[in-house]
Amino acid sequence: MRADISPKMRIEVWKKDNWHCRYCQRPVFYAPSLKLLEKLNPGHKYFHPNGEEGSMLPLFQWSWASVDHVKPVSAGGKNEIENYVTACWKCNQGYKNKEVGSGKPAPKEIIESDWDGFYGLYSVLKKKMEI
Repeated sequence: MRADISPKMRIEVWKKDNWHCRYCQRPVFYAPSLKLLEKLNPGHKYFHPNGEEGSMLPLFQWSWASVDHVKPVSAGGKNEIENYVTACWKCNQGYKNKEVGSGKPAPKEIIESDWDGFYGLYSVLKKKMEI
């Protein structure tokens, strides 16, 4: 049975993978930071709760950080960090329940990077919202 991945575990996976999609290797963004950016700067199209086309900047629309099961639970994959990789929203939606070798590529190597997906910006923006 597929279990929900806790917010803490998601962050662990994203940090492990240096905030880059393990399939296309593009940088990913922490959606809560984008949401706060939009609240502070309404109309700039940083965030839309459904990622609706035309309602978000293309840079962010398909680049939300998500966690993918390398081997889907439906195919016997485990709900464990060893079976989780960072995926941009576009790749995660595109591969859904596919298995590696059956329409889904094997995850690529982790990119060395200091990118944090705007995760570090979240606490700064949160404090600014409280002022």
